[in-house]
Amino acid sequence: MRLGSLDITPISDGFFKLPPAYFSQEDWGRHADLAAADGTIEIPIGCFLIRTGESTVLVDAGLGPIKTEQFGGGALLDGLRDAGCAPEDVDLVLLTHLHLDHIGWTVQNGTAVFPNATVRFGSQDLGQFVYTDKPDPFSAPVVEVLEAAGCIEVIDDDGEVAPGISTLHAPGHTLGHRCVVLSSGDERALLLGDTVTCPIQLEETDWGAMSDVDPQLAKRTRQAMFDELEGSGDLAIAAHFPGLEFGRVLRGEGKRYFA
Repeated sequence: MRLGSLDITPISDGFFKLPPAYFSQEDWGRHADLAAADGTIEIPIGCFLIRTGESTVLVDAGLGPIKTEQFGGGALLDGLRDAGCAPEDVDLVLLTHLHLDHIGWTVQNGTAVFPNATVRFGSQDLGQFVYTDKPDPFSAPVVEVLEAAGCIEVIDDDGEVAPGISTLHAPGHTLGHRCVVLSSGDERALLLGDTVTCPIQLEETDWGAMSDVDPQLAKRTRQAMFDELEGSGDLAIAAHFPGLEFGRVLRGEGKRYFA
């Protein structure tokens, strides 16, 4: 997608199959048409390549080459190559948060995959995942390698991190979770990360996600984001929206939906 002077390419690293229990539901109810025969819903693991004309930015880095029956990653580097981007071309890796399906390709075999890139993420996630009595077994070693390479710059405040690219603190899914705001001229779009897992949550506002660290804070953040998007009409996409298609939050028949 072209947004003013910004070129945006969604790339899926793979997929997740979510059970209804992920949203604390026994079944999908009136949304059953979205589920497969086994009751699960398959969602992509989304990453976004952004070219500003001055820099090349990757938002989120997928799961990496991990495969089970429930999830599988590994397609990001091929997707970048198809878009004409080598790992060496990336100037900034911007992580919405430090969950394993967003940082998988930052480090492989003890080495940074994007050798010329600065890696940035919300500073509060360090306290949740790394500097804690129980460090996350996946995220903490990744951060350790990146720290040793001297390529981490944490984000403390909202604001611009590259031309036309800003971040906004959106906590609840993780403590340091950040949305990414893209703007060029009068055009604006939001990359929601995991603020929202599935468009169903626009209609089912009480449906949180099993991986939300603070469910009530995550709900308030989602609601504020929905209000913002409905009022502004800005384009938006989340990391796991089916098809990785941008859309808008609209209201009809007394409820919100994503179109």
